[in-house]
Amino acid sequence: MMDGIIKKNNKEREDSYLTNIPSSANNFGVSKVLAVRSEIIHIKHILTEIFVRRSIDIEKYLNPLKLSLFDYMEFMTNRMRFVHKFSRSYTVHNPDDIVKSERKKFFPTIELLNGLDVAIVLDFDGVTTDKSFSKLYEKCIDTANVHICSANPTITEDWFDKRGLTKPFKIHSMKGKVKKIKRLIELQKIYDYLFFVDNETKYLEFAWLFGLQTFHWDGRNIKYFSMNTK
Repeated sequence: MMDGIIKKNNKEREDSYLTNIPSSANNFGVSKVLAVRSEIIHIKHILTEIFVRRSIDIEKYLNPLKLSLFDYMEFMTNRMRFVHKFSRSYTVHNPDDIVKSERKKFFPTIELLNGLDVAIVLDFDGVTTDKSFSKLYEKCIDTANVHICSANPTITEDWFDKRGLTKPFKIHSMKGKVKKIKRLIELQKIYDYLFFVDNETKYLEFAWLFGLQTFHWDGRNIKYFSMNTK
């Protein structure tokens, strides 16, 4: 009988863990604490796949970039340090929303992070150029600073003017795959959160491994992308 009561109490504690936190707790910085916790868990999942489950051959991704494993760990360590410096003024009216959010919906997740330094990075060919994406492109513009990052070195602002589209915050028209990926990595160092949308999963894989929030454009929807095996 006692074992049953203990198990029931333990389950209740687990189910209620970090829930029903009053909004008044924001006066003590709870939103920032929960946001940091969420992002550290994201990084933990990445490192678990690489070093514990060993489901990812990290060298396969580092070699083309001419990065060592030490370089990668230095980057991820600095990312964790950066995360802990999120603004203390970040607040969400209902702290439960931070805990319970699955972070798989593109625009709702960005809205949840309003108050942190967030940017959106869009691929060009296959995403921005897709007519089906036009309305979503303008919604991205209205949501956060939008960067275009592409392996296509010929992109200019004229392309947007001719199609009546709002110009992005910045265009990173890179020459080739490696330079595109390296620019994504550099942008990740600047923002609290970087949301990256591409129609090619090969770029999303690199971006996910470096901690970006990755989403796949399949021609109809922006879908969450992850290399988590569990």
